[in-house]
Amino acid sequence: MFVQQKPFSQWQLPDEDPGKVIIGFDTEYQSDTRNHIPIGGELIEVNQRRLKDIISIQLSFNYCNRLPTLYFIKRDPTDDVFRFSDVLKLLKKYLRHIGCYDEVKKLRKFTLEFWTFWGGVDLSVFKDYEKVLTENARKKDKTSKIVAIHSNTVFTSQPLKLVVRDKNRNIVKLTKNDHLVIRDMTKLAPGKLNLAGLGKLIGVPKIDTEKWDAQDGYTKGFYKSHMTELWLNRQSDFIDYALEDVVVTALYGTFILNFQQTLTKDGFGDFKPLKLKPSLGSIVGTIIGCENEQPADWIVDEVIKLLSQLNQRSDNDEDFESFLMTICKPEITNVKGKVERNYHFDELLTDPTPQHLREWLKDHLDFDKIRKGYAFPRTDVSTDSSHKHLVHDMTNKIDAPLNRMFDDAVKAYSGGYNLVQWTGVLPANGEKRDWDLSSAYSEAGHLIPDLAPGLGAVKFKEFHNLAANQFSRIVKATEKMNGPYTVGVGIFDIEYPKNYKGFVITPKNVNDGPRYFRKIQEVYLSYTDAYTAWICGAKVFTHRITFVKQSMIQPGTLNGVSQEGNIQDIFQKRREQCRHGSPEDQMNKNIVNQCYGVTAEGLKEKTSPDYNNGRPYYVPFSRITNPLKAMQFTAITRLHIITLQRAIWSVDPSTIFLNNVTDGCLTWTKKPLDIDNIMNAMDQITMKENFWYHDMVHQFFDGKYVKKKDGTTEETANLRTRLTFSRDNNLKAMVGLTKITPQEVFENYLDLNRPTINVVNHQITGITAMRHEKKFQHLQTSWDQPTDLYFAYDMAQVPTKYHRNGKYVFWETRPFNSEDEFNRIWQPGRDLLKYGVWYSSNYAPFFAKAFNELQQGYRPTKFWKTVKKDRHGNSYYHRGIEVYRNWVFYVARNNLEVQKSYQIIEQKFIEEGWSYLRGSEERDIPQLQSFRATIRRIQKKHIKVLSNYILLHEVNLI
Repeated sequence: MFVQQKPFSQWQLPDEDPGKVIIGFDTEYQSDTRNHIPIGGELIEVNQRRLKDIISIQLSFNYCNRLPTLYFIKRDPTDDVFRFSDVLKLLKKYLRHIGCYDEVKKLRKFTLEFWTFWGGVDLSVFKDYEKVLTENARKKDKTSKIVAIHSNTVFTSQPLKLVVRDKNRNIVKLTKNDHLVIRDMTKLAPGKLNLAGLGKLIGVPKIDTEKWDAQDGYTKGFYKSHMTELWLNRQSDFIDYALEDVVVTALYGTFILNFQQTLTKDGFGDFKPLKLKPSLGSIVGTIIGCENEQPADWIVDEVIKLLSQLNQRSDNDEDFESFLMTICKPEITNVKGKVERNYHFDELLTDPTPQHLREWLKDHLDFDKIRKGYAFPRTDVSTDSSHKHLVHDMTNKIDAPLNRMFDDAVKAYSGGYNLVQWTGVLPANGEKRDWDLSSAYSEAGHLIPDLAPGLGAVKFKEFHNLAANQFSRIVKATEKMNGPYTVGVGIFDIEYPKNYKGFVITPKNVNDGPRYFRKIQEVYLSYTDAYTAWICGAKVFTHRITFVKQSMIQPGTLNGVSQEGNIQDIFQKRREQCRHGSPEDQMNKNIVNQCYGVTAEGLKEKTSPDYNNGRPYYVPFSRITNPLKAMQFTAITRLHIITLQRAIWSVDPSTIFLNNVTDGCLTWTKKPLDIDNIMNAMDQITMKENFWYHDMVHQFFDGKYVKKKDGTTEETANLRTRLTFSRDNNLKAMVGLTKITPQEVFENYLDLNRPTINVVNHQITGITAMRHEKKFQHLQTSWDQPTDLYFAYDMAQVPTKYHRNGKYVFWETRPFNSEDEFNRIWQPGRDLLKYGVWYSSNYAPFFAKAFNELQQGYRPTKFWKTVKKDRHGNSYYHRGIEVYRNWVFYVARNNLEVQKSYQIIEQKFIEEGWSYLRGSEERDIPQLQSFRATIRRIQKKHIKVLSNYILLHEVNLI
């Protein structure tokens, strides 16, 4: 093997730990091995990277900042494949080079911390990587310490015991107790930056191989896909190019360590020296988690009130101790194998003075548990071995919540409000303009009070089974607290007026997502969401509602505001002191933006397969997961969107709202809207109805409620959620479409009446799939997966009426009337939209007729096009049969002349060369007698079947 080393003097860590070495790691490879394997029911040609395809590995070593060094190892085709032992042998060489090998050998424990980027791709280049990552475990039933998310983003939840053998099965080690820690910069990169983006961020620009392509007479991108040729032609350049990624990884990881150190010095978080957090979210969780542990006078006051109430009902000391044990933090000791918990009740006098009681409570209350309303098991005393410690809880297991508000809030929590109200291709008259709420989630954080669900509910008069015309009583009661932002959760019935034209914005979690109905029954909601429906004119029947104990927000200040809101304000101010676009600016921005996301982590019970045994486990809670705060973040944003809509309508009542996203909307007006007029309108609404919002915006956000974004006066395709673009490229929300401009989509697809665009997604296996799916043969496998992306609506609402725009149409839609209507027509509607051309005026009458009959209760025949395979993966799609069956129902429904109708379908079968499938046999089309008999049965039974008019028009039968 060819080995070259280079000094890396600019890599200086902020701390030193004699028991740890930091290792930056990257690889280069070229894989030309082709194979065919079944994926998604089809045999697909794939590229499989074999161990012999690995060209080189690159490493950087830093032990206590002593001569940090870069190493490049190139293997020849005849050399043995790489093993983990190669890294340890090279590490020994580095330690000898810096004169530290002997002192390291004497250590009782030594940690190798690998820093990677998309580490699954690189770690799997070693022949023995599976044995190393599973700690040589023989049993697959054990839960892994490896966390693999997004396929190849890999980090460790706990240090792995490192047992490494060379090709001769000799153990290679540094000490008797070597451990491995993995950190992946993918999870620490702001804004999902790739490695080149991280390099640019920290001032290490990516080496451009395309200039070498041009100099050597190759096509653009040749060397990128032919790394072997690059080595043969430009060895020195190859080494520089290969080492660059290790340099970026090492320097960016060091930047994060420096950032953590700065946070600790400034009093934010309990970051340990030289211990890199596994993700940006965990950095935010650490900051806010430490803030949650801080004492609060108002919480102490509430506990004293509760103790006083308990004193009036009982004089038994054990009752007081039972109450305090649920909300106090014990000192835990282990005496001769027996766990003892000391709550220090002996320090409380028999009849303590108010001051003594207050000081004792400040010292011993578990403020974090009180603020969340639950606690995780103590892993140092738990007998549950499946519960993981600190970084990643594989079981999603918590102690029993202290009250039902936790479970109610989990059910009430839903993500953002995203849907299209007017869909199709809009004409080039008037202005289409995007508007965003200014810093939507940061504003929301400033309006969430400090919470104490661990202390129970506010002692309002109980609101149970409250008639719709009595909801104003709740509104009046909350004015004594935090008005619309009072945190409560309950069960409601909501009914919007039939003539209501605004956003129906009350969510109910149905079918894997928040759905929106005009009439909703028994829905779990935050009080803020119920209030938003009420100000929109909806009837709100309250089955029950509970308000959590909370501080009082002093409008226009941070007094009483939650830890998240305080942190958002602090780090927004820190951003203003940084150079725009600098690494520090990006990190501060990330903290502001992630305060919401971290509170919601783990609430949706998403699962991920365990690396060791392949079984799914819950994506875990963060340190600060709190469903009450998570539901409040999104509920506040929905309230503010309604305020924005009302303000815009007060400026221009004729405004059409085309779509809405979580924190903004797209409008269509005859004349451009003036942002100052909108601001003034929002000021008037908030001064009159919501001074909390008004004062907060003016105090902390310079009075800016809204931001004016991109706009156009040109033709615009507003097809479905996150698929909106204009012919002049000014509007461009094209999720799923890359490397193509809006103008090109118009000219090459929409203008040609094409219903789909073929999108090729590059897929690559993750290390968990490589380990557990036999077809991948433990090899990294990559392939191009072509997919048809439909230019059709997503049935977020019900299409009702279309308008012509030359060869195009655009549709008005309405909310689903009820959950029953949604369950009945949502999926059939989505299936219908896979036929024909949704945005075409040629197809519009047939879509309109189909959706009208769907709403009337007609049920469509089987959609053969959308379900092409049976349960065995065999294709049974026969277009002729689908056309025949729909034609039969169409003839029966419209009482057409039978013989003439049969001749039409018979001729169509001849023209298209279709066959008719009976069982597994292909036969000719049924005879006229059978055709006539089927029509008679349909007409006799009055079957309410919806013919697929779009399909019949597609084949020119109607």
